[in-house]
Order: sequence, then C-alpha cells, then structure tokens
Amino acid sequence: MALLTGAISLSQEIIWVRVLSFATASRPETFAHTLGSFLIGIAIGAMIGRRICISKQNFISSAAWMLGLSSFIFYFSLPLAAKMTSADHYWPVLGMVCLTAAVAGGIFPLICQLSAVQGSAGKTVSVVYLVNIIGATLGSLFTGFVLLDKMPLNQVAGITATAGAIAAALIFVMSKATVSIRFRGIAFALVVASAPIFLGKSIFSGFLENLQYEKKYPRDQPFKKIVQNRSGIITVDDALNPGDADVVYGGGIYDGRYAIDPRSPNGIHRCYMIAALHPEPTRVLEIGLSSGSWAAALLRHEALEELQIVEINPGYLDIIKDYEEHRRIIKNPKVEINIDDGRRWLRRQPDKVKFDFMLMNTTFHWRSHASNLLSVEFLNLCKKHLRPGGVLFYNTTGSDEVVRTAAEVFEHVTMVGNFVAASDSPFSINSEQRRTNLLRFKDDDGSSTFLRTAEFRSELDRLVKMELPELGTRMRSSKEFDVITDDNMASEFTKRKGYWFSKENSWANLFRKLKEN
Repeated sequence: MALLTGAISLSQEIIWVRVLSFATASRPETFAHTLGSFLIGIAIGAMIGRRICISKQNFISSAAWMLGLSSFIFYFSLPLAAKMTSADHYWPVLGMVCLTAAVAGGIFPLICQLSAVQGSAGKTVSVVYLVNIIGATLGSLFTGFVLLDKMPLNQVAGITATAGAIAAALIFVMSKATVSIRFRGIAFALVVASAPIFLGKSIFSGFLENLQYEKKYPRDQPFKKIVQNRSGIITVDDALNPGDADVVYGGGIYDGRYAIDPRSPNGIHRCYMIAALHPEPTRVLEIGLSSGSWAAALLRHEALEELQIVEINPGYLDIIKDYEEHRRIIKNPKVEINIDDGRRWLRRQPDKVKFDFMLMNTTFHWRSHASNLLSVEFLNLCKKHLRPGGVLFYNTTGSDEVVRTAAEVFEHVTMVGNFVAASDSPFSINSEQRRTNLLRFKDDDGSSTFLRTAEFRSELDRLVKMELPELGTRMRSSKEFDVITDDNMASEFTKRKGYWFSKENSWANLFRKLKEN
C-alpha cells in the first residue's frame, strides 16, 4: 500500500504540473503553486487520516476508498480543468490539485497506524516511510521519463487513474470489511478503472485545444498536429487567413510560423538582417530550431558553410517533415542537428570551437528557465565561443533587461525590431555593402531571393535603409534596468523587485557568507 500510494500520488502530481505548465506557458511560479497546493492537500488528508485512526474504523477499507476516490477525482478533474483554466485564472484548478491530494493524503497515516502495531513502532514506520519514498521515486521516474515520452497526456492520466483504481480494488480484496462493503468498493474501483477505456475519448475531446495558454473561446478548430514527449508538448495550427502560415506552439505558447520568404508574417526579415550585422557568416550556431524557418532562411546565404543547430525537444524534427523546404534542413550537408540543452551543449565544447554568428529566436523572457539563455553567465559563455568580430543575435521578447544585460557583456549593442545584436566589434556595414550582402541570399535556382518579386525588392530597399542605433553606452549607464544573472533570474520574476533581488541579499552572497564563517 505504501509503495503504490507513493507511486500513484507522485505520478498524479507530475501530470498536474504538466497540465498547469501548458496552461500558463510555463510561468516560473506555476510549479511552486502546484507543489504548494499538493502539499496543502496532503496535510489536509493527514488530518482526515488522523480522525479515521481515532474513530477506529477499518483502516484498510478506508484506505482503499480513498485511493479509488482520489483516482476518480483526479481523472475527471483534468478535462474540467481545461475548460476552467486560463493564464491569469487557474486558482480553481489548484483547488482540484489540493482536493486530489487531500483524498489520497489520508492513506499514509492509516498505513503508519497499521504498521505501528506490528512489533517495534519505530522500525516498522521507518520501513513504511522508506517503501513509500521508493514508490514515489519509481512512479515519478516511470511517469516522467517513460510514459510521458511515449504517450499523450490524456492516456498517461488514464493509466495513472486505472492503476490507482486497480490498486484500490486489490486493497478491498485484502481488507476484512463486510462482504457488502467489499463488493461495493470493488465495483466502484472497477468502474473508475474502466472509465479511461470507455469515456476517455469523449471527455478528453479538445483537451489540449482548451488547455493551451494561447486560445480563444469557444475553440472549434482542432490542432493540425500534436507532438508530445517528455520534453514538452508541441502543437500546430492551420493557417486560416490568406497569406498567413501555419503556427507552431511550444509548451502552449507561440513559437513561430512555417514561413521563410522575406515578407512572411513571422518577422523573418530579422533573420535576413544578418547581412547588416556580419560581412561573412561562414560558421553559424542556432540555438532553438522550432519551426525551422530561420534555419531554412540562413541556408539561403551563400557565405554559410556550416550551421550547427541545438534543439532540446526532438519533437520539432517530426513537425518540420510536413513542410517541403523545412524538411530539407535535416539532410542538408551543411547542417548538424544536436538534441541537447543549448547552454549545456555550448559549455561542453572545447575552447577552439568558435562561430562567426550565434542566433537564438529565444522564447518569452518571463517563462520558466528563460534566464538560462539570457543571463550574464550565459552571454559570457557565448562570447568565449565567438570569433573576432563575431555577433550574438537573439530575441528580447520586449524586455529592456535583456538589452541591458547584452550591453554588460559586449561593447556594441544594437536592435533589429525586438532582436538584440551584440558584439565587441562595431556594426559598421554601410548601406551599399548591406544591399550586396542581402542579395547573397539565393533561391534554389541560384537567383537572388530579394529579386524574385516586386514585393521582395521593396523589402530589400526597406532593410537597406533600416537604422541600427548604437545602444551599448546608453544601456550600460542606465540605472533603470536590471542585469539578468543566474542568481536573480530577473527576466522571469519581473514583478518581484526589492529585498530578494538586491545583490546584497542574493542567495549566492548568503552561501558565500556561510562558507566564510
């Protein structure tokens, strides 16, 4: 009972974390809120278990009812949560998390009470604790690294609920309750266990469409494609308007469009502006593949000899296979794709590995773990792997702190739309050279991309005239914006100014003082 309760409870918690992370686009506080709700529920459940112990009811039968009821509430709460939650209003769902944990939380005190009467209380209770921890560890590992990597979220939820219900049925069989109570309990548990088989498809219809962070109600458009694995959930929407392109979402939030041409609706002109930032980008690193549109655009530049791509979620490679020019990226001899965390991959490279240009169409600065690709520490790592005159070019997603941090590490900083370009060499390419560089983007037939249509020629003129203001000195002297570090994660916790984010009160300084004393 201790083993099964630990495994099932932690599996439920992992699923809840994924559900709420998808619904809030991985806000950094979401995990804390989910974990806090789960722990509050366990505490309430422990109080319920204590009352059952005092009343001297049938402990095993009570535990079985709790496990079956917890599985029932958990499974049917999920589709309800998809209808209720939104980015700024997910507290009712946290109530469901708390309720699920509260019902299951009363089981462990009952198990401890049962074990305490078997010989030495200290020894038996400690063994129960150990077995419960082993179950929790195995359950979380199996659910997080195996089930979520092989199955859709709703099926994993169904397996977890079924496992809990079957466990409840087995516990009813072992109990010494009356025949009628055991019969009702087993019947209830079997009904819950079979619910995912007979009702799963209907109650989870439109589950991810309604759960997604970026959504409109009522939503009647199903996703064109869904890829789910342990790294996250990727969804694709069909283009509905003329001239638009299919949209890809990563973790519930906008992640790009499948469009490559200069006038495309995904702002890909920023990618083509590499022509104004570096004269000869022969070796390029791109962190984050996403739709693959930026990689495909880069491959049109005739100066490019090598493109290293680092993508943490292999699911994006499945998505791009549906688009002709994008799927050619995988087999292009100039391209090497590495499935890894971008920062970890770069940290593992020898010092001699250097690039002319680094590109990151970084996700929104306020998302959980975004600091990993925005902090001073990461920018210094990038700088270490840039050749002389090399450029780091990445998305600020509207954060002035991102620009300020770039200016902290690099001497010269400029902006292309909402992208920041940083280098220790000035951006001195004149308009004539910029035009020449832009014309080096070539179609398959060898003709210049920007000369293909009148619209593209107009875009060429616009990009040639686009101003690139020097921002380095001004941003370094600014006291208004914070410098993002691994320690303060200032881009993620933008609303938490004050004591905990001052340099004097940082965790790093606290640990240093402890070490010194």
